[in-house]
Amino acid sequence: MKKAVIILSIACSPFGLLAQDLHFSQVDQTPLLVNPAQTGSESQIRAGINYRNQWKSVASPFQTMAAGFDARLQKSKRRSDGFFALGLQVYNDQTGDLSIRTSQVSLSGAYHLSLGRNSTIGLGIYAGFGQRSIDGNNGRWGNQYNGLAYDPSILNGEPQPTAQFSFKDAGAGTLYRYRKNNAGSQSWVVHSATAGLGFFHVNRPFYSYLANENERLWMRYTIFGSAEISMKNTKTALVPLFFYQQQKSALECVYGASYRYYLKGSLSGKSASNNFLSFGLYNRFKDAMVGKVGFQMNQYQLNLSYDFTISGLSDLAKTQGAFELSFCYLFGK
Repeated sequence: MKKAVIILSIACSPFGLLAQDLHFSQVDQTPLLVNPAQTGSESQIRAGINYRNQWKSVASPFQTMAAGFDARLQKSKRRSDGFFALGLQVYNDQTGDLSIRTSQVSLSGAYHLSLGRNSTIGLGIYAGFGQRSIDGNNGRWGNQYNGLAYDPSILNGEPQPTAQFSFKDAGAGTLYRYRKNNAGSQSWVVHSATAGLGFFHVNRPFYSYLANENERLWMRYTIFGSAEISMKNTKTALVPLFFYQQQKSALECVYGASYRYYLKGSLSGKSASNNFLSFGLYNRFKDAMVGKVGFQMNQYQLNLSYDFTISGLSDLAKTQGAFELSFCYLFGK
């Protein structure tokens, strides 16, 4: 039974065994993990932290923590040619009874070229260093059962995995961003829009506990798009979102929207405000529904979300999905 639980604990990952990357449902709150070209795209300075706890009712829960920081190297001006930006992303992911731990730190850089008063197109790259470790002491294997019960004194006969290994990583991405401060009381106007394509692990780094040089991490690519649309009442806005990523045959698709209510002023014009409440509902195709609530007060933003499993794993997980928390600081948006 223990072996079955371990296998289930690993297989319940949204990407399963075919892809090894970590996962957040709040994809709009992890910009550097979605596309390195988002470095510096959203504000003059952005700093954020993320925490995710998944499958708490199935053996050892998956726990993921991440922190990111990015900043523009010079202030963007409406008629300037563009701007450079740098970013730093770190994360730690621990899964299952074997405490499979993945840690990585990455440095990203991007250049955003102005296409006019309201649009930019950006190109970003990243380079990182990661490490993966495993604790094999908690493993139980089929040949360690003596016919009646599990006997840890019996040799498992399995190849002894390397306790840890390190790898180098690199990737790139491109991004288009539109933003307009719509003056006056306009209805159903696109206030901002973002669309981009990212590529991760383009160097196909070595990725094996068994020192097998043929085991390489598959390249992952992402497609991301979102917009902010002011509604008839300019105190409200609709924020649709689409995210797709694929790594070999493993894929994920998230789509949905959030509703924003601005606490004072409006979305645009002289009374524009950064203070709002938001409520969102998203679907991760054939996996989960994600409910999200959040608020922004001046430069600070907090979001809470929960994944409600709707796949065949819902019975095994006893309806306990995943809890996620994000907090970020935005300056000079």
